[in-house]
Amino acid sequence: MNLIQQIIETQDEFVAIRQHIHENPELGFQEFNTSKLITKLLKEYGYEVHNNIAKTGVVGVLKKGDSTKAIGLRADMDALPIQEENNISYKSKKDGIMHACGHDGHIAALLMTAKYLAKCNFNGTINLYFQPAEEGVGGALCMLQEGLFERFPSDMIFSWHNIPMDSNKIFYLKSGAMMASSDHIKIEIYGKGGHASAPEKTRDSIYAAACLILELQGIISRNIAPQDCAVISIAGIHAGNGQAYNVIPDDTTLLLSVRTLDSQIRDMVLNRIQTVCNGIAAIHNVTVTTTFDSVAAVTYNDEQASVFATKIARDIFGEENCEFHHKPLMASEDFSFMLQKVPGAYAFFNNGNTPYVHNTKYIFNDDILPLVATYFSKLALEYLQ
Repeated sequence: MNLIQQIIETQDEFVAIRQHIHENPELGFQEFNTSKLITKLLKEYGYEVHNNIAKTGVVGVLKKGDSTKAIGLRADMDALPIQEENNISYKSKKDGIMHACGHDGHIAALLMTAKYLAKCNFNGTINLYFQPAEEGVGGALCMLQEGLFERFPSDMIFSWHNIPMDSNKIFYLKSGAMMASSDHIKIEIYGKGGHASAPEKTRDSIYAAACLILELQGIISRNIAPQDCAVISIAGIHAGNGQAYNVIPDDTTLLLSVRTLDSQIRDMVLNRIQTVCNGIAAIHNVTVTTTFDSVAAVTYNDEQASVFATKIARDIFGEENCEFHHKPLMASEDFSFMLQKVPGAYAFFNNGNTPYVHNTKYIFNDDILPLVATYFSKLALEYLQ
């Protein structure tokens, strides 16, 4: 592999930083100490630093020369509400909070990139976006609403994720859909409760919910072409008090996760869910309310940005270590909202033979830090040469 030697030589330094962040995880919009650390280091490297974007977000700007060209590199910062079960020297010090998705590695890799690029010659602007609250709580949208790209514009943006892969490839990328959209839907069914011995005197919200669940599953099998991808998962059913056997409750709540790889299919699925809910309400004489929350759009890689990233990755890692036709994942990523505003590309790096992300024993593979930093650095330097 054609890695940058100066970056390799800083690996121990950034492994220590990564492990410090892992030991001190913070949830979305609460990354105050993480933000302070990032700010301190970026200032030491010579970046112009902007804080308090989307509460805890940080942007580092480095401009050299007179070119108006600009490139953006992004890392997410938040941990997950998970109790760590790893037996390591830098285990999380916070009960119930853990970097189980590798965002500690994302931060360290971008800081590693930042230190190297500060010493390089280029012509243009490098924007480093440290985003809070990626884990389903709206960090990217919040940064965009606060004028991220109006204040710190980039021509192209790039990001990545660490993923354990069932192959020996290092780097994974494709043009087009890379990850699915994600929508959370809360469905509340209000009927009329009563004694379990006299269901005819009730309007049974649980029975209505059961019928609704069956109809929801039919949306995918009877409305989506087999070659297309969409998922409706019932992630929660809440009714009753968990103790009474002889009471039919007034209301039942369903929690849904909906994922698609195409924006038109997404719109159709969401519309069909609403139509089915309206039908169930009429048939069962209950009231059904729906609350839709868009967590992420389809993570869609721009073709030109993907071609550029493919060239860089091929030169660094070699064709034999790359997969440029990677199947999209049905997981989601709120970097997708940034990609709707600015063309860019999202890639995966193989984390090796580790438990999957969001696992109590997940651990970031520190050996990929110089790989990512080399990739990011060469993207920036090639574009701003």
